[in-house]
Amino acid sequence: MSEQPRKEQQQQQRQVRRPPRFSAFLLTGGLAGLLLGLLLSAAGPVDARYDASAAAGFLGLIFAGLGTLAAGVVAVLLDRRR
Repeated sequence: MSEQPRKEQQQQQRQVRRPPRFSAFLLTGGLAGLLLGLLLSAAGPVDARYDASAAAGFLGLIFAGLGTLAAGVVAVLLDRRR
């Protein structure tokens, strides 16, 4: 009878690296910023120079950009983490 050589089975733990999904972070940050901007425009003081829809649009757009930027920074930091 021929015996096959036994291989010692070594259990090695390997961590699977799952990078963050940048598109999900950017979209979530943009939507959260837009929502925050719209809420701030509704809760803020009324300015006679701008109507309510213009103020909501400006603040929503500015905060959406800032939210996207902040979410992108968080995603890059999480991606570089080991």
